Amino acid sequence: MKKNDYYETFDLFEDLDDVDYLAIIKNTPHSMYRREYKRGKAKLNKPPIDPVLELTDQSIDRNTFEFTYHASLYEAGWLVDSLGFFYEQHWIDDVLRLIKGGKEASVYQCRANPITIGSNHIYLAAKVYRPRQFRSLKNDHLYRENRANLDSDGHLIGDDGRQHAIQKKTEYGLQLMHISWLEHEFKTMQLLQEAGADIPKPFTCGENAILMDYIGGEDMAAPTLNSIKLSACEARNLFQRVLHNVELMLSVGRVHADLSAYNILYWEGEITLIDFPQAISPHENRNAYQIFERDILRVCDYFIHQGVRSDPRQLAARLWTSYRYPLLPEIHPGLLDAEDDKDRVYWQHNRNKK
Repeated sequence: MKKNDYYETFDLFEDLDDVDYLAIIKNTPHSMYRREYKRGKAKLNKPPIDPVLELTDQSIDRNTFEFTYHASLYEAGWLVDSLGFFYEQHWIDDVLRLIKGGKEASVYQCRANPITIGSNHIYLAAKVYRPRQFRSLKNDHLYRENRANLDSDGHLIGDDGRQHAIQKKTEYGLQLMHISWLEHEFKTMQLLQEAGADIPKPFTCGENAILMDYIGGEDMAAPTLNSIKLSACEARNLFQRVLHNVELMLSVGRVHADLSAYNILYWEGEITLIDFPQAISPHENRNAYQIFERDILRVCDYFIHQGVRSDPRQLAARLWTSYRYPLLPEIHPGLLDAEDDKDRVYWQHNRNKK
């Protein structure tokens, strides 16, 4: 069966939307690994592989990838295709179980390779995108406005033919969009992790999956915050921690764009923000403030029910303007006339503000 056959059949026959969310992914100390891509295949800078492992490399390929998790025939084919590269590169040795299933992506608990990852990381989490996630994303144009399209190397797509395919949403164009969304999430995670945000530590990504750190017990992963009842003291502390992360994101020019208690994990008194494919830039998206305000409203709604009082709209405006972002949308550059003196002055004024 070909790769596309697995993707299409799995999308038709597997319904994972109602699986309980059990994922816990959390940041760890900075990894020494650096992800590089060349000609569509990842080259990873990592510690030298043990000589014994090198001797057995010939038997380590996706065709020999068998895992503990009992997947259906179609899901197994999808996993081998999506995670086989990580297995070949000695990032993971096994797929243990499904942590979360849904319309957008499925998250799996994987056993980490101790030589590549180190003995401190027993497990990794693999976020594997469902075949049609980004093809049916509701109102995706709101998040893609002025966003650069990225190829599987994480580079800007400058080729007119590929840009045309994306604009026309051909089959090839949809595939390019899928890769671009994934690369955008991975780069956003790298940016936020380097800034010190409480997010999953991303290790590497392929064409259909992101490999990141996992935290939790062997048989128990963290729930999302919306399922947790907090004490008054803990609620106040965690509310401030969420706001701290929101401010960190603003400081590096990012808005989560889908933030709520459903996208915040809770484990042993700490929180971890997850899911960043829709993250936007306040500099590029004219709807950025409205989207940011919606994030704050959703977060505050949860904490209000936990006894933490706040004025969401006032809070959103204060946070936003503290980083000198305008509350009202700016005029799109495409609407300005380069020959008009007033338009040129306006454009230069806004450039200087940034």
